[in-house]
Amino acid sequence: MKLTKPFFIRLFWFIAGGVLSIAVNTQLYRLFHSYFGWGHYLAYALSLTIVTVLLFLWNYLVGFKTDRHWADSAWRQAVSQVVCIGLNYLMVTTLVGMIHGYDSLIIAAVQVFIAFFKFGLYHYWIYPERASEAGGVESDAVDGGQ
Repeated sequence: MKLTKPFFIRLFWFIAGGVLSIAVNTQLYRLFHSYFGWGHYLAYALSLTIVTVLLFLWNYLVGFKTDRHWADSAWRQAVSQVVCIGLNYLMVTTLVGMIHGYDSLIIAAVQVFIAFFKFGLYHYWIYPERASEAGGVESDAVDGGQ
């Protein structure tokens, strides 16, 4: 596995989006659960759904910017989102039910845990780098190899 410049650019934007999504996710959860009084399951389901949509847009438009048409990777994106959101929801709701009072810390820890898996999916499967005709590596990132 060769670590290329596009890899590090993607990693930077993925981490930046991840940090922002943790902040948004924990605050939305707190708003829905503490302020509106919704149960843990509903509050986290809505929070996670909103953050997943925002993070998808971030990754598609910023972190893994591509010159390929959306439809080329749509099914991979859908599979990745379903698996990651399902795993995230299951882990958070289980841990919040077992460990009370640390909701924000649990949400952040689960998102970081899933991020390792998710970055691999994004970089190597959903928006993979392609071998160029000259024999080098060409990134899907529009500005990544320049």
